[in-house]
Amino acid sequence: MTLERVAIEAGVSKGGLLYHFASKQELLGALLIDTLQGADERLEELTLGDEPGAFARAYLEYVRTGEHNDRGVATGIFASAALDEGELSPARAQFTQWQDRLVNHDGLDPSVALLARVVGDGLWLIDLFGLASPSDQQRDDLIELVLGMLDQEGV
Repeated sequence: MTLERVAIEAGVSKGGLLYHFASKQELLGALLIDTLQGADERLEELTLGDEPGAFARAYLEYVRTGEHNDRGVATGIFASAALDEGELSPARAQFTQWQDRLVNHDGLDPSVALLARVVGDGLWLIDLFGLASPSDQQRDDLIELVLGMLDQEGV
C-alpha cells in the first residue's frame, strides 16, 4: 500500500491526502479505527435484546456471515497496520472491550463466554488471512455447537 495508490483510489492528489493524514501510519490508524467501529456497530445491530448471551450470539453470527472480511479490505488494513510500525493498539483496545463484554457482562459462565470469543476470533483470523478456511457447512456446524453450549447455560 502506497500513499500514491490510496490517493488515486480516493480520487484525490497525494498532497490532498497528506493534508488529512500526515503519514501512512496515521492513515492506516484511521482506517483500522474505522474498520473496528464498523464491526462494533454491526455487532450492536446483531445483539438482540439484553438476555444472557445476546452479545455472544451476535459475535458468532457476525463471523458466520463473513461480513467481517468485506471485500478483503479488513485484511489489507490489519496486515498493513501490523507490518507498518506494528500499530495495532486500536484493535487491542476494541477486542479487550468485546472480551470484557462477553466474559463479564453477557450473563454467561465466563468459560463459555470465552469459548464463544475464541471461536469467533479464530474464524475471523482464519478468514482475514486466508488460512485454510472451513467450508460453510463446517463453519455453521461449529457455530451451532457453540450456540448449543450457550443454550445449555440457560440462555
